Amino acid sequence: MRLLPVAAAVAALLVPAAPAFAGDPTMPLWQVHAGMRCTGYSVIQGTAISSFNVDVLDVAGGEATGSAGRILIGVSGDAVDATGIGPGFSGSPIYCPDEAGAQRVIGAISESINEYGGKAALATPIDAIISTPVDVPGRTNATSTKARATATGGALSPRMKAALASAKPIVAPMSVSGLSPSIADALSAASAKAGRPVLAVPPGPLGSFPAQTLRPGSAVAVGYSTGDVRTSAVGTVTYVDGDRVWVFGHQLEGVGRRALLLQDAYVFRIVNNPTALGALASTYKLASSGHDLGTISSDGFSAVAGRTGALPHTVPVQVIARDLDTNAVTAVNTAAADEAAVDLPSGGSWTSFVAPLAVSQAAAGLLGSTPARLTGDMCAKIAISELAKPVRFCNRYVSTSAAQSDDGTSLNAVLSGASNDLATAVSAIDAYTGTPPQVTGINVLLKVRRGADQAFMRSVKLPARVRPGQRVRVRVSLQRVRGGTFARNYTLRIPADAPRGKQRIRFVGQDADQGEDGFTTIIIGDDDERDEGGDPGPRTLRQLEASIKGLARYDGVTARVGRGSRIQAFRDDAFRISGTADATTRVTR
Repeated sequence: MRLLPVAAAVAALLVPAAPAFAGDPTMPLWQVHAGMRCTGYSVIQGTAISSFNVDVLDVAGGEATGSAGRILIGVSGDAVDATGIGPGFSGSPIYCPDEAGAQRVIGAISESINEYGGKAALATPIDAIISTPVDVPGRTNATSTKARATATGGALSPRMKAALASAKPIVAPMSVSGLSPSIADALSAASAKAGRPVLAVPPGPLGSFPAQTLRPGSAVAVGYSTGDVRTSAVGTVTYVDGDRVWVFGHQLEGVGRRALLLQDAYVFRIVNNPTALGALASTYKLASSGHDLGTISSDGFSAVAGRTGALPHTVPVQVIARDLDTNAVTAVNTAAADEAAVDLPSGGSWTSFVAPLAVSQAAAGLLGSTPARLTGDMCAKIAISELAKPVRFCNRYVSTSAAQSDDGTSLNAVLSGASNDLATAVSAIDAYTGTPPQVTGINVLLKVRRGADQAFMRSVKLPARVRPGQRVRVRVSLQRVRGGTFARNYTLRIPADAPRGKQRIRFVGQDADQGEDGFTTIIIGDDDERDEGGDPGPRTLRQLEASIKGLARYDGVTARVGRGSRIQAFRDDAFRISGTADATTRVTR
């Protein structure tokens, strides 16, 4: 579907004669005043830009607000009468006529004032928006992008005081597409618990609409990932000058330099919610990110900015899942924006969020469900440019239940365990205090089969006499879960320091895995207590490599001879051995 033309006057205003947009004329805040009748632009459905009426109700200058100033507006017209405005509308530009009748940009919708029906809001002045630098130098943080606006003078009106007191940015929640319902529900529940709403949306119809030319009023997305699993925040383009683009009219996180994806977006509809029910508590645009068009490089207090053209570096993530019962195979391919070069401004990488989602989605999409009883094996390979070989680790997971966890999710231990292990590996790279290594790719092979491959030990038989350091045959009687009894032979090495004489050896298996709190750990982070002096973690890349490899867990049977140390006794590749059993033998010279 191609971008539809708007009314002739709007087209004349928004469509440039040259291939690249030149910035539209702007109006400084001191010229804006109550009573002005203006026009706002935003996408209501699809990609076509719609217009609506905007009335300037009041103006507050920078000195009065302690910020860049604000414009109190009211909206009306067919595009917004039924729903009002909410998340997704932030950045919608407002054009007003100057004394000569020429249309000029005064600012962009940016903040809600919690008024019923969503017909009133605050706008950020255009001077503050375009003062946000597209190219943020060095380690400069967002405080350097805070713009000053000329005060309009006079005291604030009671209505403006009330509006400013209740104002909050119309920030769109993170939208995630490409997830199965069970994974989407688990993610939404965990995000709500963390106080960071995530909205599961349908994937954008990339095959049915072309890449858009971003212009004021276009639907836009700041993308954290692209591909099969897409995560983004959706809003509206405010201003375009050549290849430079300003969006949102408020901060994303206000952290300065960024390296995120600049994407177009597709709006499915406006979800009408005037009574502010649910997690989002407002009317919002149900929208999904579309094509990758450029790089978001700046996240200031008054706007988010970037350039069309070159894309930021991304980390490709591929998860291949195989159903061992049917031999069916599925693959999830996504790529996460890599902000390591700009010092991880969010505190962690988006790879540590996106890669676990891809693992869970691959398994759920393959099975078409998330059964409580499931067995899985995951091998992860993380390629780091500074290391000659990828870092690998493998683990087996056995799930026997899917009881709801604290965050309300019901993911079984195979999906949550594999996801959290991969998140832990990537987070270890994020936390590395040396020169940041560059992750160049993540590949995961996940094999799953229905049912819990678990058996409990009933008895263990050893030879009557053994010697320290000797390898002996162990006869184990097992009871398969939801199955019959059987016996297996294993080999055990008697510890070299085993005491002489008659000894009891206690064998301890590994129980089925217990599901983590869904995605809560991934979203909230690790809450373990830290050393007060600060833990530097691995000091070299080799130590980092070793810590990631250390995520591979031994899930076999351990043994203890008398009061000696526990040793790894034996493991079965076919199933998890659980329970405990004792056996006696005589240790001789």
